[in-house]
Amino acid sequence: MSYSFSLIRFVPDPGRGEFVNIGAIAGDEDADDWAVRWISNYKRARALDSHGFLPYAKAFTASLDEQIDDPEGLTFNSVRPSTAWLESLAQEMSNVIQVTDPAPVPAESAETALDLVFERLVVDPARVTYRFKKKHQAQAAARRAYREKKVPDSAVQAQSRVASRAYDFQFDFAVRNGEAVQLLQCWSFELPNQAELTEQVKAWAWMVHEVRSNGGYLIGEETIEVPAGLDIASIYIPPVDLASSAFAEAQSAFAELNVNAVGSDDAGQVGAEAAARLTATPD
Repeated sequence: MSYSFSLIRFVPDPGRGEFVNIGAIAGDEDADDWAVRWISNYKRARALDSHGFLPYAKAFTASLDEQIDDPEGLTFNSVRPSTAWLESLAQEMSNVIQVTDPAPVPAESAETALDLVFERLVVDPARVTYRFKKKHQAQAAARRAYREKKVPDSAVQAQSRVASRAYDFQFDFAVRNGEAVQLLQCWSFELPNQAELTEQVKAWAWMVHEVRSNGGYLIGEETIEVPAGLDIASIYIPPVDLASSAFAEAQSAFAELNVNAVGSDDAGQVGAEAAARLTATPD
């Protein structure tokens, strides 16, 4: 599979033309899979930075991190990552921070594409300690599953806040047609902060219990019912270490609450269930 990538360069004095490749971004819009990676050592960049521009470069890296971690495009000018977006960055970023024109690289994922790019084109490789898979990769698997199973885009609502009695919680996706037919939450159990992740799982499980018991509604411009008996699903990235405390908590909740939970490789099961329930629900 071919991914697109661009190098991200720090050019402290465009007149001199000296630059340091400080990172790279890679992705594919059909796979809905994007990743960005930065160098771990800015020593060479600091050596070239005679005008003190490096903090501005790091501010840009933070913005780009937000964009990749927010696949719905709620930040960074509300633009979702795409090849066209990458091309626009290459045109717009032409001063202290420059983004090269997108180029193809054969890879199985955005992360493996960055492995190749860093190996060949970036002097200072990123630390391995940052190489865990984030939640957005499970979200990308969900979007692919919905598309593959012919669930209309108009029926899929991302970042869906659900209220039930005195509680509310934001699910990653809701599939609805007059009423909600599926709620979906995505997880990455590779995240390093297991204690925080465990608390998030507990809060989600409590909300699932409330919805299952009492139903609820989607918070938005129109009132959309969330019936008590709807399908609640989860797509997750399993932990590298199966002793993960958060994953153990989640597995217990999945079983107790009868949640249709699958790994990201099996996301098609969730898409198929959403398509079946959507077809069975009148407009």
